[in-house]
Amino acid sequence: MTTENELIKKSYYRRLIDVSNNEHPIKILGEMYQEEMQKEQPDVSFIRFAQGEVYFLNNDFEAAIFKWQHPLDDELFPWAQKNIADAHMELGLLDYAENFYKEVETDSVTLKSEVLLSLFSLYIQQNDLEKSVATIKNAVELNPDYEGVTEIARRYFEEIQDWGNAVELAVNEVIRTESAVWIDVLQGYANEGHTSNYEPHYFTEVLLELFHLDKQSFERLVEGLWNSYRDSAFYFEWLEEINQLLLNVDWEPTYTWEKLPNLFQDAYFHLVSGKFFIRDISNLIRDHLSNWLELSSVSNGLVPATAILSWNESFPSDLNAALVLKAEHHYENSDRNKDNVRDGLELLNSIQAWAEKEGLLEGLNESMSPLPREYNLAEASPSRIHDLIKDALDYLLNQKLEMEDVILQDINWNGEMLKELHDYQRQISDQEEAKAEKIKNSFREAKNKLMESIEVQLPKLLQDCSSLVKEDSDYSKLLTLINEEMNNRIARYMKQNALPEFKQAFDGWIENCEMEFQESQVLCTEFTERINEQFNEEKVVLAGDFKVLEDWQRDIERISRMLLRPEKINILLRNNPSQLFLKGAGKLLGPLAKNKDMLVNRYKDYIENADYKEVTQETIKVLRQQLELFEESLEWDVERFFKEPEEKLNNLIEEVQVNMEEQSNALNQIQENPELYRDPLTLFELRLRQYELVNMINANR
Repeated sequence: MTTENELIKKSYYRRLIDVSNNEHPIKILGEMYQEEMQKEQPDVSFIRFAQGEVYFLNNDFEAAIFKWQHPLDDELFPWAQKNIADAHMELGLLDYAENFYKEVETDSVTLKSEVLLSLFSLYIQQNDLEKSVATIKNAVELNPDYEGVTEIARRYFEEIQDWGNAVELAVNEVIRTESAVWIDVLQGYANEGHTSNYEPHYFTEVLLELFHLDKQSFERLVEGLWNSYRDSAFYFEWLEEINQLLLNVDWEPTYTWEKLPNLFQDAYFHLVSGKFFIRDISNLIRDHLSNWLELSSVSNGLVPATAILSWNESFPSDLNAALVLKAEHHYENSDRNKDNVRDGLELLNSIQAWAEKEGLLEGLNESMSPLPREYNLAEASPSRIHDLIKDALDYLLNQKLEMEDVILQDINWNGEMLKELHDYQRQISDQEEAKAEKIKNSFREAKNKLMESIEVQLPKLLQDCSSLVKEDSDYSKLLTLINEEMNNRIARYMKQNALPEFKQAFDGWIENCEMEFQESQVLCTEFTERINEQFNEEKVVLAGDFKVLEDWQRDIERISRMLLRPEKINILLRNNPSQLFLKGAGKLLGPLAKNKDMLVNRYKDYIENADYKEVTQETIKVLRQQLELFEESLEWDVERFFKEPEEKLNNLIEEVQVNMEEQSNALNQIQENPELYRDPLTLFELRLRQYELVNMINANR
């Protein structure tokens, strides 16, 4: 029967040849092949298989594949399939190799393992992480005792940092082999924190295995798991799991536990640190205290014993009588606690840390005055520390009612402040509305007065141009000359009369606007002073935007320039009947002296009685448009003046509302969840009682 080891190493050919023969195996096997073929019923399959091995070992992979593809013995056929896949691997034809590996069908666990390991190597070369992991896991599951397979899997999982599969492998191997090597591996994973994502129950079986196998290994693994779970979401679940496990094992009274007592002690003080509600820890505490005392010897059982006795005093119905009696026995027979001063200072620090979180540290320190910031352990006495702790707790117990009163006062103050702020907001809004209306009306009045003045003066100015008609005038050009003069007179009027009137009107308007804004600013300043006085700080400055006046002044100046450059207008050269008649008559009758009186009168009459309304409106059209546009923007500009004060008031109102809501929530929380404040103080008192019990023992030793 061929040994599988020979087939794995491709050394099957050695059993067919004389190892003492110095000729090359290819020559020897070739001669054997020819000799076999001379037989009546030759069987050369085993020779072909051996020839394939030799070709493979000499890197002639194509020849090896050719030999292994011929019909072979049933025993050798699946190995030949595997070898063909190996040859394709060596040729770099990975896809072909994968297909050949998958075609291997065999009952041999060894061959299955070899195929899986080869596929594992192939998938690594292909950088196919998913298939690599699945294949090595299959190899381990198929035959974990196969040489090196679990070690290969471990190294690979660690290399790719697949800690989930690495931890699972280690747990299974500890349970399966009870090997110290795998115990160390699992402890290493726990110490490095790679176990923290597993539910604690996952490790119960392996922990039980180690508890019965090796107590020291059990402790080391428990320590590693404990530390990895300490800051995870599974911490409480872990404490419940380890306590239940220890409650259901048979203890060995002769074994001295080295690590577990300190782990249980640290966990206990963490549970009663004031960070958790009593209702959430009470069920856990019962089992925890029982196990902690069981793990401690009588001589070093003072801390767990006092923890049990103080808990029993605070919550008499929680612990069974047998546990309390056992704790009393430990208490009476235990050694002194040399770290009691340090424990007292740690409790005091815990109280101060909690007070700081609650915003009570300053008052607490004042109530405990004189309080050294730091103690040296040559300096602090247990009795002094005890008194400080008691003073601190008395102060904090009285603070709950005072805290509610302070919050209520703050809520009421914020409510009153909110009313005042809304009133200020309303008054400023009223100011804005009133000032906008007043400013718009005064502007409209100035604008209309200016327009009316121009509308009255311009027609008179134009009518006075009748004096330009003389008997000796050149009537053929007279209308053109008078039209030119009319435009000149309009320009002089605009510059010399309308412009000063414009500036006087609107400069006065801006001055009045400034006075209106100053009145509003006085109100804003008054509100600013009231608000800052009530908040007792420079909370806000309510200031209007006086830049609005600068913008207005600039816009008015820009509009005024239009009065300096009025566009020329066709006044007397239009094609209406009267003007056409005068124009024709002037050309036709002008040269005839006897008709001049009639022409003079006719021209003068027309100029003096013409309707210049349309001309006037055309002259002031652009000016009117610009002033109307300016007028339309006034309301928005006034709003801009008040914008910053209103925004600051809005922000302050929102801030006060948020503060009021937060204070209301805080008050509701205190009233609806009294345990938020009560439980930490209850636990601090419990720890103080434990400190007193330890002091009593120390004083008597």
